Amino acid sequence: MKANFKKKSSMTTLNIQAAQNDIIRQVLNTQDIHLLDKIRKLFAGKEADEACMVQEEPCMTKEEILSGFDNALHELKSYREGKLELKPLEDVLNEL
Repeated sequence: MKANFKKKSSMTTLNIQAAQNDIIRQVLNTQDIHLLDKIRKLFAGKEADEACMVQEEPCMTKEEILSGFDNALHELKSYREGKLELKPLEDVLNEL
């Protein structure tokens, strides 16, 4: 589950960076002074605060959380039935 979270977060960051690079390229390639003036005003005004805020997608959906919880319960059941051996807490913490 933790790897999935890191992967989603990384993908979100990559998507944001790709969008930023695309906009930067467009601004650098434009020769329209009126468009550039509008962009300057956008970032100078009230909209700048909203435009500069990073709005990431939720880390996990409700379905993903419930699925992870379901998987954890199945692992616990397997452990109690002797079908699964759990790692010691110290090993898990060392992996972090």
